[in-house]
Amino acid sequence: MLTKKELADCIYNVLTPYDLHEKIKAVLATTANPDIIITYGNGHFLIGHKKYRDGLAIATDGFGVWEITQLSTTEDKSYDFTDNVSRTENTETVVRALASLLIAWEENQ
Repeated sequence: MLTKKELADCIYNVLTPYDLHEKIKAVLATTANPDIIITYGNGHFLIGHKKYRDGLAIATDGFGVWEITQLSTTEDKSYDFTDNVSRTENTETVVRALASLLIAWEENQ
């Protein structure tokens, strides 16, 4: 899904969850997969899949530390935040988490 150039571009040019949302939206536009859901709101970048029960919410805290929260779907097909939260100062870790999720979805189709 993410080429090395796109990965490097995300790592070095993404400063906020909104920046990340815009970069990933552009990358996913080339794949044209209608099952992937991406949205941005209230400081959170959310990514999910219509066929799978997992997803990620990515935000930053008041100090600029990235927070990656695992999402799970409910019976009414909406997403809930789980207690599984990872914090990192490295944008590379965030992009790798996204790439890992996208690869898992692609391999399971």
